[in-house]
Amino acid sequence: MMRKPLGRGLDALIGNAAGGTETGAAVDSGGDSQFKMAPVGSIAAGAFQPRINFDKERLAELTRAIQSQGIIEPLIVRRIDAPEADGPRYELIAGERRLRAARAAGLETVPVVVRELDDRAALEMSLVENIVREDLNAVEEGLAFFRLVDHFGLTHDEIATRVGKSRPYVGNTIRLLELPQPILNMIAKGELTAGQARPLLSIGSTEAQLSAARRIAAVGISSRGAEEMATANRPHKTKNAESRSSSGGDANLNALAEGLQRALKRKVRIFKRRGRNPGRIEIDYYDDNDLTAVAEMLLGNSRASMRA
Repeated sequence: MMRKPLGRGLDALIGNAAGGTETGAAVDSGGDSQFKMAPVGSIAAGAFQPRINFDKERLAELTRAIQSQGIIEPLIVRRIDAPEADGPRYELIAGERRLRAARAAGLETVPVVVRELDDRAALEMSLVENIVREDLNAVEEGLAFFRLVDHFGLTHDEIATRVGKSRPYVGNTIRLLELPQPILNMIAKGELTAGQARPLLSIGSTEAQLSAARRIAAVGISSRGAEEMATANRPHKTKNAESRSSSGGDANLNALAEGLQRALKRKVRIFKRRGRNPGRIEIDYYDDNDLTAVAEMLLGNSRASMRA
């Protein structure tokens, strides 16, 4: 029998589990769910938590809210075997931020919904809960999607159905993991968006990818600009070849073009003077922000020369 697709929000995930009690007595909510109050110390961190980064300021805000209002939405857990434990033990499936904030707020018990879940369902539920809240960055999503493929044999179509995304979205997010680790770190820190980073996959060398990523982040180049930059940096069109074609094989102009490219970190072409026709220099830019950066560099060099 086909599993019921996830992705319709937390109500669909935890069932009708409202109406808990502060006494700690379990309340049967039907099906394989059970609502109760559980000691904070009885809940272990989830093995399938897809989120890696936790914003300290947002966590502090949630802690203050819990101190004032308590936990409004229950955590989702599953029971784990702990023969020597004093009372039931649970593994967290969804609600890591709430659990961390509850501990910081000094709560002794928290509301939980106990579910009977296998490992794959636990990962799916953790992933969907975070996606619904828009709490995951693209790297965390990619790692979770890859785990569903690699560990549990799900196809991209099956993952898309479960998390409420399109198949291309799932595939493109997994492909981001092919980028060098420094670029993945930039995505995780919010310095690059997935849209800005994805075009870098088409750039041939790791060094060129890193250089482009740093320029995109420093200047604030848009996703469209990043695509144009990646197209210009594809391996079939090298800097040397382009310089030679523009300068007509003149070794001095080739060297000058390469030096300007290194200084400006952008494509530069020098066209030779022909008869009475003037020569010209072309400098690529990728969007308005990048044009401003080029102008600031050129004006800065000019002003420095005037002061000297």
